[in-house]
Amino acid sequence: MVNLYQVLGVSPDADGAEIKVAFRTLAKVHHPDLHAGDKLAERRFQTINGAYAVLSKPKSRAAYDAGRAAERAAARRRMKSAAVAMAASFLLTVTSGLALASWMHIGGII
Repeated sequence: MVNLYQVLGVSPDADGAEIKVAFRTLAKVHHPDLHAGDKLAERRFQTINGAYAVLSKPKSRAAYDAGRAAERAAARRRMKSAAVAMAASFLLTVTSGLALASWMHIGGII
C-alpha cells in the first residue's frame, strides 16, 4: 500500500489545510501541461491527485488510516511468527548438537 502521506509530503497528523497546500504545491510542479509528453510526470500527477482525493475527505481518510493500521498489525504478526520460527529452529539445532555431543561423549568417541 502506498503511503499517501508521503506522496503529499505531510505527516499523518496534518490537518486539511496542510494537505490542501501540499497538494496544490505538488500539482503545480507536476502538472502534465508543464511537462508535455512526460509520462512520468503524468503518473506522478495522477498519484498526487489520488492521494489528495483520499486524504481530503474525512471518511475516506479514516478508512485509509484504519487500513494502514491493520496492515502494520499484520506485518507485526508476520514478523513475530517469523521470529518464533527462527528461535524454535535455533533451539532445535542447539539441542540436536548437544544431544549428539553427549552421545559421542558417552559412546567413547570423544
